Amino acid sequence: TREALGLDFLWSPAVSFVARFMTLFALVIAVTKDLPDIKGDKEYGVKTFATKLGAKKVATGASALLGLNYVHAIATAFLFQGAFNMWTMVGGHALLALMMLRNYTLLKPDSQSSIKKFYARIWNLFYLEYALYPFL
Repeated sequence: TREALGLDFLWSPAVSFVARFMTLFALVIAVTKDLPDIKGDKEYGVKTFATKLGAKKVATGASALLGLNYVHAIATAFLFQGAFNMWTMVGGHALLALMMLRNYTLLKPDSQSSIKKFYARIWNLFYLEYALYPFL
């Protein structure tokens, strides 16, 4: 609508937050997408972070990055007070961070079933994040 009115694009705090948060989340998904395929990738010589570093290291790095993303979301609520619903930004992201931490602690890196569940739960967190957006 701004362009239709001839106005310049404006990065509101909400648009800026969503762009940063989801870009980092997409990176986590991109890095972890190969976790369920480690066995086949190794068998066929496909080089990925997962085959080079192993499931535990990739999951640890991805979880740390996602954890920092949640800390960023909570900090954003305090840095831009009034621009966001505090209950959603702080409470919602704290809850999702705890879910992410639980997901990481449940991971058994030598179990294919556990690795698949870990990856599926990352997608669940992604969808839950989108469920929060109308309430920001």
